Amino acid sequence: MKIVLAFFLLIISNISHSESAPTLFDANVIPHASVISHEDCFSGVFSSYKSWKEEMVFGKGIKELAFKQRFPESDFNQYKDTVQCYSFVYEVEQHLVKGFVLYPKGLLNEKLPSIIYNRGGNNVNSHTLKFGNLFFYHFPLALEGNVVISSQYGGAMVWPKNFKGNGGVDEYGGVEVKDVLALIPILDSMPITDPNRIAMFGWSRGSMMSLIAVTKTNRIKTLVLGATPVDLVLSAINRPSLEHDVFKRLIPGYEFDKLALLEERSAIYWPEKIPKDISILMLHGTNDERTSIVPVFKFADTMKSLGVNIELKEFPSGSHTLIESKVSVYRKVLSWFNEHL
Repeated sequence: MKIVLAFFLLIISNISHSESAPTLFDANVIPHASVISHEDCFSGVFSSYKSWKEEMVFGKGIKELAFKQRFPESDFNQYKDTVQCYSFVYEVEQHLVKGFVLYPKGLLNEKLPSIIYNRGGNNVNSHTLKFGNLFFYHFPLALEGNVVISSQYGGAMVWPKNFKGNGGVDEYGGVEVKDVLALIPILDSMPITDPNRIAMFGWSRGSMMSLIAVTKTNRIKTLVLGATPVDLVLSAINRPSLEHDVFKRLIPGYEFDKLALLEERSAIYWPEKIPKDISILMLHGTNDERTSIVPVFKFADTMKSLGVNIELKEFPSGSHTLIESKVSVYRKVLSWFNEHL
């Protein structure tokens, strides 16, 4: 059942704005100088529920009932009416990166908290954020009164075949962490954001990115981390395919300095670098087939001993994505942000 669901979600979200709509630009929308273009998420094939459904059903072969169950028309219409959503392109040093930003409509005179969501996966296109993925956390959290922003990370395979520019590189926790940190000044440039209320929310690889990021900035108030790989040395042992297909392919110099490079990306080896005034919620399934919960127990205990406000929420028999507990997961995440952000 989990395999079928994962395959459905992969196909259902596998359409991007570059396929469906022209790029527009209004400097007043995201005023930071690094942002060079943007477009409304609800444009092109996503301009109506009907056109999106037809693209998925007739173009991608998704069964109509499955599509309607995963993406109810009422949710689509509510988000379109109440949430402003943009995909955008921004520049970091000498390369271009794609991202998304969402915020509630009608609150332009208020200062809202911001959540930087860091996605999981590596640089392959199927792991990048698509419109359908935004229905998991982005739209619901924006609906609750938050600005939600995400980076695809440099090196992600999100560009059209005729793209001739510099799209950066993905080093799986290396230089592309700068692409996440570059979202902070973009948020600062938006009049609706409160500069003192910024959170990070990551899942899987995105949790690793979040932990690395908070060692390089003092701007993050709280963290929510799902299925966190705190020990990539153990991950390489437990998942040889991950080491072969991802670590060796993306991490520069891996063959020559494997242990040091994995430890650089593994928070369990540098807990003292994490700011002590940050609060952390960790979510993890006890049956996570990709990322073992065992080192997470040790990491959480270590952070507590260092005086960090951390909570580890276990989900008995829970999977890597916790999709089977999505309602209770979202309620916990929302409650955490309401209390700590």
